[in-house]
Amino acid sequence: MTPLKLAALATVAVPGLQVTGLRADSYSDEVRSVANIVDASGNRWTVTCSNETIAGPAAEAEAAILQRLATTHDVSRIPFDVPRIKGTTRTRDGNRVYVHQDLGGRPLEDSDLADDPLLPASLGRALAALHNLPERVYTDVSVPSHSAIECRASLLSMLDETPARAAVPVNLRMRWQGALDDLSLWRFPPAPIHGDLQGNAVYVSRGSVVGIAGFTSACVGDPAVDIAWVQAVASDAFLEKFREAYSREREATDLHLFTRAQLMSELALVRWLLHGAHTDDPSVVEEARAMLADLSSDLGELRLVESRPHSSADDLLSDTPIASAPAGAPPAGLTPGRS
Repeated sequence: MTPLKLAALATVAVPGLQVTGLRADSYSDEVRSVANIVDASGNRWTVTCSNETIAGPAAEAEAAILQRLATTHDVSRIPFDVPRIKGTTRTRDGNRVYVHQDLGGRPLEDSDLADDPLLPASLGRALAALHNLPERVYTDVSVPSHSAIECRASLLSMLDETPARAAVPVNLRMRWQGALDDLSLWRFPPAPIHGDLQGNAVYVSRGSVVGIAGFTSACVGDPAVDIAWVQAVASDAFLEKFREAYSREREATDLHLFTRAQLMSELALVRWLLHGAHTDDPSVVEEARAMLADLSSDLGELRLVESRPHSSADDLLSDTPIASAPAGAPPAGLTPGRS
């Protein structure tokens, strides 16, 4: 969906809206197309078209989640705003289009994750606040809810699929399998998560996170999913401040959060490889293979965890925490290329 078509649909979704311009930060991916527009009064708006084939029922649930998150922001439970939908319509193909006023600020860029003096703490507090919300904020609108065991099983299934698709370097497979076999890593309380966090979903202004968008993949699951992107892109200095702020604000105990986040940031390459295989795109497959080879060379025989797996999955079931407790500073995982 082109920005011009989205701009036209915005005038249908919001009667009386007069679009006078397009902003440069529009984008499109397999999940959604986003156009940023300006109206006759100079107000900034965002138009989002969900790819229903990919997003499915999650696109329907997103509107309800956004309404609930907006309420939590209004009562100061989260320090960032979310899109507040002003109008909806559908494309000729039936895909849903949402229109909301701009969140302010600008989309976060990878370069922001170098060593900004304020942003690491702001991002850490923002994600901790989201993960601190009661599960019912999500589950009352019927979004998916995944236990710790289910989160681990999903990653195991993805890794098990790779032999039929392409060879993963042996050292990486051993590194990842070791982390998946250590059930102590998978003893955590699930939390409300964004589910697809990346730079263009986070809006920042003067070193502060002012808004987060793109909640189509929101669910109750492993909070490490939201941190994996930061772990993969941010500098060591940024990560240190981010982890400190997150751990200070997080209300639940999760000793191995950052180790799991590191694992997921690396397994993102496997996910990309499988995406290329599933879509029969050889260029994506080759790109993923090259990135896996680079990661293999960078990490060598370095392991994520020591070899100390639990004896059975029953350990995980019996030890998964139910109640929350003040979090200490969790141990940090290693980042590719760092030792």
